[in-house]
Amino acid sequence: MHKSHKRFVTAAAIAAIGALALSGCGGGISDNGADAPAAGDGGVETTGFTPATSGEVSLYTWSDYFPEELIGKFKEDTGITLKVDYYDSNESLEAKLRASDGAGYDVVVPSDYMVQILKDDGLLRQINAADLPNGKNIQPDFLDVYFDEGRQYSVPYLYGTTSFAYNNEMISEEDAPKSWADFFNPPASAGGVGIMDDMVEGVNSALRVVGGDFCTTDGPKLQAAQDLLVGFKPSVGTINSDGILERLAGGEQAMAMIWNGAAWRAAQENPAVTWVYPEEGVALWQDNFTVPSGAKNVDQALTFLNWMMDPVNMAVAVNFQAYASGILGTTELMKPELANSPAIVVPESYGLALPVQPCNNDELSNYSKIWETFKG
Repeated sequence: MHKSHKRFVTAAAIAAIGALALSGCGGGISDNGADAPAAGDGGVETTGFTPATSGEVSLYTWSDYFPEELIGKFKEDTGITLKVDYYDSNESLEAKLRASDGAGYDVVVPSDYMVQILKDDGLLRQINAADLPNGKNIQPDFLDVYFDEGRQYSVPYLYGTTSFAYNNEMISEEDAPKSWADFFNPPASAGGVGIMDDMVEGVNSALRVVGGDFCTTDGPKLQAAQDLLVGFKPSVGTINSDGILERLAGGEQAMAMIWNGAAWRAAQENPAVTWVYPEEGVALWQDNFTVPSGAKNVDQALTFLNWMMDPVNMAVAVNFQAYASGILGTTELMKPELANSPAIVVPESYGLALPVQPCNNDELSNYSKIWETFKG
């Protein structure tokens, strides 16, 4: 990873980010987006990049995951209207793209493992991000990643960790949770606990507690994870990836699974919100901009991706969302309070923030059965 980034993540986290890694091919677009080939068409010709200067582009991204400020700035800078719609999980995004055969949106924001799934199934266009003018700003360790070697199909957006947070005024120090085992066996003072409607995060967190490997096919371990989740269900207040920040910040919930950036933002509103690094580990994830295979406004989409790889623009997202980015120059523009936050900066003593590679279809089928049993 770029040397300057070491101010914001520890050596353990750098090694973990490196584990996400495994420049790019030729890139560029013409004035006509319809001429740009899809994923199976052999790539984008090296004809040079011509940015679009009008039209619109539709962005489909995670809830509360793109600053309003950038919508107006993109219009001012490029002349292109940006429309934003939201989803709550990688699986919701996947279902939408499969149902439409990759159409409906121009830019979508899958996490690392979902990029691999979508590109392997022909649902993403090859964009050769490194050959866009601002592709030079992709940090070296973010170029060759396990899910998209050479960044042929994706542009790095933000990365962070998934754990949980609690309100230290509602849950006493004696009952303070320190592990995923504590999360799934909460004290009465926790009330109705919040958990994301995220099958992979939910099942993997349960597997951490019962000692099972991710993507395991071990029947007893899968059953133990299911039993843990089912036993946890009476303590659950919400199964929802939306509104977590607001519920924690407002004191509506005393404990919830949450992303680190959202937890930091909640703590700015309510200092009692406390981030936890569980002893069983947390998921290190990376979100990415991609162009679906059925996108209609391809010129505008690539113009947007190139614009977002300008560190000045990406830093707006970094500072608003409270996550780090794989774009050079953003770390120098990060707010000091973010750089000094233990929720954002993985402690030197904690080496358990690690990327999670995708399961195959059979393994995911096991996860799906567990999750549906839990939710049912």
